[in-house]
Amino acid sequence: MSSDKIIYVKDYTSPSGQDSADGIREAIRAALEAEAGLIVFEAGTYRLTSVEVVQTEGMVHDAGSGHQLWKDTHISISGAKGLTLQGAIGDNGEPATVLAGYNDGSVNGYLPSILWCEDNEALSLRHLAFTREPEFASAGIVTSRSESSITVEVFAGNSCHEGMGTYCMNRLDPLTGALTGESVTYGGGADADWEQVGKRSFVLNSQSVASKVQLGEHLSWHQGARTDFQIYFARCDNLELSRLRIKNANGFAMLTESCRHIRAEGVVFKPDGNRLFTAPRDAWKLFKCSGHIEINRMYVEGVRMDGQNIQSNWLFLERKLSPLEAVFFCKYTYAPLQIGSHIEFYDGAHMERRVIEDWSLEEKTEGGHKYRIRLQEEIPASALEGTLCAADCWEADSYTCTDSEFVNIAGAGHLVRNDHVTIQRCTYRNTMNPGILLGAELPTHAEGGHATHIRIEDCVFDHCGFYPRYGAEGCIGIKSSGFDGPYNRHIAISGNVFRNSAIGIHAIDADEVSVSRNLFEGVERPLVTQPGVTGKVEFDG
Repeated sequence: MSSDKIIYVKDYTSPSGQDSADGIREAIRAALEAEAGLIVFEAGTYRLTSVEVVQTEGMVHDAGSGHQLWKDTHISISGAKGLTLQGAIGDNGEPATVLAGYNDGSVNGYLPSILWCEDNEALSLRHLAFTREPEFASAGIVTSRSESSITVEVFAGNSCHEGMGTYCMNRLDPLTGALTGESVTYGGGADADWEQVGKRSFVLNSQSVASKVQLGEHLSWHQGARTDFQIYFARCDNLELSRLRIKNANGFAMLTESCRHIRAEGVVFKPDGNRLFTAPRDAWKLFKCSGHIEINRMYVEGVRMDGQNIQSNWLFLERKLSPLEAVFFCKYTYAPLQIGSHIEFYDGAHMERRVIEDWSLEEKTEGGHKYRIRLQEEIPASALEGTLCAADCWEADSYTCTDSEFVNIAGAGHLVRNDHVTIQRCTYRNTMNPGILLGAELPTHAEGGHATHIRIEDCVFDHCGFYPRYGAEGCIGIKSSGFDGPYNRHIAISGNVFRNSAIGIHAIDADEVSVSRNLFEGVERPLVTQPGVTGKVEFDG
């Protein structure tokens, strides 16, 4: 596409209508046909009601996803090259163009994605905000409590309707606004739904919930908690995201899958008004993304679970066809491999690489895909049926996150299952799990890989890791699920400030860790290791 042709959305729809989705879709079709480089939105809220149905495998991301091959979406973009979607900027410097997705109020239901993008090159989004109308989250203050029920006065401007769901509920301190304690409910919700007893009053008859909250606390909760994606990018290479704002989301706020090279500046996940939480799932999941990923000035507030989730999926050797060729299985969605990249074969913590000479998709099967891969050298002799493997082309060559903030996260701020990660000058406040959690997961979702060659520099951690994940607590946790041993290696932690936490660095499944020039204030134990598991850790005290 060329950049001299501009499409103006105002020629197809306006933000004043009941449904702007059809007009925006028409503007995108016009841009693709004219090979335009820019689509311009006016300021205002574009309400999106109508949908189009896209055929996709992108919904299948975990064991609870089902087998959806179609997805309702308000807006889709496919096959674009060099296209930019540009909104307006308000006087406050924030995006003044808002895309508001439809919400039918159903409990725990899938909703149409606002934006679904597949197979684009050099796609760019600038100055756009995203939300749901009505919002998917609500919040209020606990006004009474018994052993078996609570009453909540819902804050003005928040959703309040009979039968609203009780998913991913969290407590916050009414004076400081800080997230406190373990989540009250998770993806399964409570054992009852809200009952509306006044214009802005809810009652929840749940002994389980009542036992976990206190009078006067602030609560946040969500209408549902399915694995759904409000903004989705798959195979969108050279993706650029600038000054986006996600105010409210019904699942994962954003997912980038199998994208190569990503640059993001000023992407903000933050609730509007007094809603307290943004989304019931991760803010931004990077899944099987490769190339160089650069993120600057990201802000994440109020999500359950993680702020930035960086991961791939493990491969499993299923059967050898010859000394050079084998079939491998991988869970969930399909991702292409790259000739000339490597397959990693693991024998405990020991790993050997082999170069891919050729590959093909052998079969789509229950719960995932099988790949037939021919290698340039013989498969390691130690590799047997079931051997754990990884494709290095499904991980970033480098990931850098700078000058970013993670606040009130009912999970980890950064969940890192990747190599070559640099995190600098970032702030983590009130994270239920460690502010940064390094390590793979095997038993449930087979999420990899191991975290190696990691630099964490000049960051601030305050009140982090007050509830363990995989047994790791504190500000920085190095712990894998399903592995015991020094799998996460070459980790440099320097120049950071750790405050108001039980543990500074909880290094368990770790080796070759350097901890230097850090400041610990109000931290009971600056460094905790596990003898017999943890490898070499250099700590300057």
